[in-house]
Amino acid sequence: MRLTEWPRMPFLNEEVKEWIAMELASLGVEDLAVYALEAGTEGDERRVMVATEVGLLDHRYAPFGSSARYRLAMLMYPWQVLRGVELRADTFRLWAREHRTRWSFRLHHPHFEAATESPDLGQALCDLARVCAVMAEPFGVPAGRVSSDVPGVIPGGPRPLPAVEPTPKPDAGEAEEATETSAQVEKSETDGDATPEAGDDKAKPTAVPIGDGEEVIELSVEDRAAVPTRSDDQA
Repeated sequence: MRLTEWPRMPFLNEEVKEWIAMELASLGVEDLAVYALEAGTEGDERRVMVATEVGLLDHRYAPFGSSARYRLAMLMYPWQVLRGVELRADTFRLWAREHRTRWSFRLHHPHFEAATESPDLGQALCDLARVCAVMAEPFGVPAGRVSSDVPGVIPGGPRPLPAVEPTPKPDAGEAEEATETSAQVEKSETDGDATPEAGDDKAKPTAVPIGDGEEVIELSVEDRAAVPTRSDDQA
């Protein structure tokens, strides 16, 4: 629906239509779809959304200082920043072979909501939603909502994998110690039991086999001094 085709209600007077047409001429664009609804606490304001080739024009037409003076404020949202385009339709039966459709339209950014059961305004909402859906950037689930609230999203769908914390790398000193320890373990496994350290007085004597059934025992210095000699027997 174009601006010149807008129905009487919600009412848009000739002044606001003329001002919006002047903006479009200044931008060098045409209106692709239009929707207006009452705003303000007393309903004396109008919010007019105009879809163009370059973006979405958000208008506020409201009294300025007094009810005798009105002002039209406009803010343009380029299509790249538009987020969260939603259009819903609920069709229900009135009487035999008579039905009615309730249309509801919502934008996440800029925030805008509208709903109607009027066939003319419903067509206007469809036109606006179609242009927004084609021109706006792709967007997932709007912020502050869950996937089950958005039509077409399957509840319990795929979920991202939990983040894996990276394993901290050891320092250069720790890496050297670990290498030396592993080398010592390998050496001890190949050599067998560890050799007693030199100078250990409590080291046990080592038996060295020299023949069948014979062996020589190496004694320490103290053990040798305790062994009786021939001179001890004579004394």
